[in-house]
Amino acid sequence: MDLIQDLDVVLPIVERMRTDRRFAVTVAITDWLDKISPRVSRELLARSVVPLVITKKDAIEGLEPDLGRIGAVITACETNHPAHRVPHAVVRRANNRAIPTYTLQHGLENIGLTYFEPYPDHDGPIEMASSTILTWGPVEKLPAEVNPTMRARCFAVGTPKPQQPPRVELPLQSQTGPVVAVFENLHWERYTDSYRETFIRDLRQVAAARPEMTFLLKPHHAGRYLAKNKHLLADAPSNIVLADPTVSPWEHYTAGAIIGSVDAVITTPSTVALDAAGATCPVAVVGYGMTLPVYEPLPILTDAGSWLSFIDGVRVGSSELQCRMKEFRMRHVIEGDAVGHILDKIAADVGRTSEGKRPRRRA
Repeated sequence: MDLIQDLDVVLPIVERMRTDRRFAVTVAITDWLDKISPRVSRELLARSVVPLVITKKDAIEGLEPDLGRIGAVITACETNHPAHRVPHAVVRRANNRAIPTYTLQHGLENIGLTYFEPYPDHDGPIEMASSTILTWGPVEKLPAEVNPTMRARCFAVGTPKPQQPPRVELPLQSQTGPVVAVFENLHWERYTDSYRETFIRDLRQVAAARPEMTFLLKPHHAGRYLAKNKHLLADAPSNIVLADPTVSPWEHYTAGAIIGSVDAVITTPSTVALDAAGATCPVAVVGYGMTLPVYEPLPILTDAGSWLSFIDGVRVGSSELQCRMKEFRMRHVIEGDAVGHILDKIAADVGRTSEGKRPRRRA
């Protein structure tokens, strides 16, 4: 693991592997991740898993981790994009040693798999080196833009993340009314300055119009746009609470923990929309003129008025919204035990690989 958000998709697999006699699991994390997100090591140690901490440099140069006795390699996010160079290097090294490699779909809009807009810091097509790409939804429903050689390596399992996150006590002071979680990933290059400005203006306006409600503002755990630009929230209504993941006590509150503990979710285009729909938490996506077919049929917010209409509709309850959320989830995720599918797939593949490496007995 090398990204902060990797833990959310990897942890359910690690937990199950620890109790499955077919596996002995080692979890490798980079020193950067260990430093920037103490939650990762804390969650692993809580499950009696001591992570192997390696440097980014050693991983990229092929020195770590040691693959000598490894039967399979699993990565949470692996492509040839510079942001994923650590797992990409490890996977390519494993491939050269004929070790089965697996990477997980890590988001609703996964570059190279379900998202194909150009990236300013990467030239050429996005490619994955893993021998198997584990997708959330049916392979036949992947976009036509998927590289044919990558499509041939895709295997549908569902999402390993738990569908219904537990409800936890959020560190909110003097909170008595409904709580709306507002998620932002405004650091993403896809957003214009106009989008960002409108998002902040509408949030402030809506919070002022509903003073009895708390608006829990959760920045992307890595991008942290509004945490890094707090001046944009100067003089904002006091019922907007910034959940900066670098500040205690918010560091260990993931999106899943928040979604399971609030009354509604408003988000910029993000996997958060799918997570909320899976948890049956009312959710809407902020569009502002963007073409977002992947998020249909969820409500797409266009201005402060539509923010308020969504919030007020949630308060009175809406069976129509629940039906729309169910349809949205069914479009993107196959049902069933995703972790079980993953473990069975790996065990079968490793068994075949081991069988193929055994010397044939002489007659």
